Amino acid sequence: MKELVDAAKKINKILHDSEDEGVGYDATLAKLNSVKVHGVVFPTLMLMEIIDKFVEGYKDRQKTVVDDSDEIQNKYEDYSRKWNTKDLN
Repeated sequence: MKELVDAAKKINKILHDSEDEGVGYDATLAKLNSVKVHGVVFPTLMLMEIIDKFVEGYKDRQKTVVDDSDEIQNKYEDYSRKWNTKDLN
């Protein structure tokens, strides 16, 4: 069971790294083919399905990044305004 969990972690890391680095579909699939459980690689069709499910979450992952940036910008503006208008006497 531990090997299966480790394989899932490796697959997740490969997918995120490939997305971040702009790696193409074929190269990502080839990287995933290196993940084995008990010495056996996952069937190609299964890996293709995993990639497809990962791609479906792309907008949500991007939204999280954008939301964080917006939140940081809003807090910066709020805090800098408070700092710049405080009474220094």
